Amino acid sequence: MENYLYCYKMTWDTESAPNPHHGVLTLAICKPAIRRGAQVGDWISGWTAKMVHGKDNELHAFDNPRLIYLAKIKAKLTFAEYWEKYPQKRPQIIGYNEVTTSKKTCGKEKIITNAIYDSGDNIYKPEADGSYTQVENNNHTEIEKEHDLSGKYVLICEEFYYYGVNNAQKIERNIFDVTVPRCKKIPLDDQCHMLINYIKNDSHVQIKREV
Repeated sequence: MENYLYCYKMTWDTESAPNPHHGVLTLAICKPAIRRGAQVGDWISGWTAKMVHGKDNELHAFDNPRLIYLAKIKAKLTFAEYWEKYPQKRPQIIGYNEVTTSKKTCGKEKIITNAIYDSGDNIYKPEADGSYTQVENNNHTEIEKEHDLSGKYVLICEEFYYYGVNNAQKIERNIFDVTVPRCKKIPLDDQCHMLINYIKNDSHVQIKREV
């Protein structure tokens, strides 16, 4: 079976799609077409769009696509399998914030305390009837649920190289001269392997795991 490199542009990098934490990079939300179609042994790469929202809501601008991450697919899991096998990827509360509303109680301003969650992407809990409940998180709301679940699978990557939008890397054309559209699927040819080998030896990677 022929393997491929998937390239796509990212407008958000909040460390949730992909999630590079807990020693394994996962793609569980967003990009449903890639999650359905990609196979074990394929590589996926995320590149900057012209504007990318970062983890702390900062906005980054780019003239040309830069590499945010590169990862090799080790396994494809259903959402039910992912929920059970990777509990550490479920959203965890990391703090709270207080929001003052326009409503008043007994003449006093009403303050609501909201939980702040980490970037956990394991947000769909399987139910006995085969449906999924979206658990509390800071990444997606019910509006995105159908879109997320249409991907059918979660991609598990044990080998990965994550720069993040703050450290996104310019790749010279002599290394990888492929225009990155919204999404592109490329057979793993010599040029793809040149990119992979270059990233494996790059010292700028923020989070790196090789197998």
